[in-house]
Amino acid sequence: MSRQQEYWDLIRELNQTPAALEGAALRAKARARRRRAGKRWGISLGSAAGVCAAFVLAVNTLPTFALACGKVPVLRELAAAVAFSPSLSAAVEHDYVQYIGQSQSFDGLTLTLEYVIADAQQMVVFYRVDGGDCPYYNASCTLKDESGTPLSGYSVGSTTSSEELKAFDIHFKELEEIPRNLTLEVELLGSTLEGENYPLDHVFPFAITLDPAKTAPAVEMPVGEWVEVDGQRLLVDRLEFNPTRTALYLSDAPDNTAWLEDLDFHFTGRDGTVYDAIDGTISASGRYTYYFQSLYFVEDLSDLTLRLDGAAWLDKEAGPVTVDLAANTWTGDLPEEVTGLTVERRTSRSGEQQWVVKVRCAVGRSPFELEFRDPEGGSHTTGGYSMRNDREAPGNYEFEYILENYPWDSARFTLSFTHTHSLDLSIPLGDS
Repeated sequence: MSRQQEYWDLIRELNQTPAALEGAALRAKARARRRRAGKRWGISLGSAAGVCAAFVLAVNTLPTFALACGKVPVLRELAAAVAFSPSLSAAVEHDYVQYIGQSQSFDGLTLTLEYVIADAQQMVVFYRVDGGDCPYYNASCTLKDESGTPLSGYSVGSTTSSEELKAFDIHFKELEEIPRNLTLEVELLGSTLEGENYPLDHVFPFAITLDPAKTAPAVEMPVGEWVEVDGQRLLVDRLEFNPTRTALYLSDAPDNTAWLEDLDFHFTGRDGTVYDAIDGTISASGRYTYYFQSLYFVEDLSDLTLRLDGAAWLDKEAGPVTVDLAANTWTGDLPEEVTGLTVERRTSRSGEQQWVVKVRCAVGRSPFELEFRDPEGGSHTTGGYSMRNDREAPGNYEFEYILENYPWDSARFTLSFTHTHSLDLSIPLGDS
């Protein structure tokens, strides 16, 4: 049986409600009707897309429905793929998913591209790996147009996953228009339970055709409002709404004395709805572009209010902090929120001695960049850091930076911020 035939057979099965779900779907639909009284659904609940929409709505609103779906393998997989993301759930609900269903095999492993959600900002590709020697896989890809010419102006993000239905996203940073006909040359990286990586020496080329009706154009909303925060001026320039995420664009005044390093914000609706969900498909990118949960399907975007909650700043004149590892001291100015810094010597699992720099902080934000320098000017990286609640001071945090294979007795760190500031600013978009 082909994957596409299997797909439609499964869709037909969805029309036969399992006994455990009897009444749950009807209650979900009734709730949807109450929310949208007097309005028509954008899709037909009798269609395959409508069945998926009703399912996504039920998964995210009815715990009993989600639990019942856990007993049905196909529904459990779909629930795992969309329930974590408000943006992707809304895209599926409004029929912006494109089915691909193409498989290729190599050396006992089969890679299947199942679905794509695409808009002007990014493309999210759902895939499956069957067979293979590794329990975990992640994917990367290269894009080419219909003629086979490589495209540029995009980046690919993926996480290692053991889920049956995995995903990677392609962020279109400078690609002005997505070609309708694309070739995705996908490569896989396998990982073991011990963290060892094994790249698969093979490229899987998939030729896909995007449906223009399901590749929504962005909705741009100019804002053009200046705000003053902690002595710094910021221009809230514009917003861009897409099915997979919302982009907020900012710029600053040239005479500011500090760079904006982070911004906390959320949106509220005129009816009191709060949009502040953490969406696993989005993140901050660039100094003045921030990505947020998709609000593309909000009925009237002018009813929204942008609310700024907090900001992190880095003084333009801020210098590095030099830590004397052997003496357990430092020179330079730490961020205002840092309450302490200590150094200890620790034995790694391999039996090697390594330096560990521990920083206590009143905010859950790493005070140091990952890259640091030795006394001779050489560049190194901590490879990450750990963060946990400070047991001695609840509400505070402790960060650990491990300096592996580092023979020097001092290290120079670059600050990621110098101070934070709480905000309570509201910008109604209807006035923009």
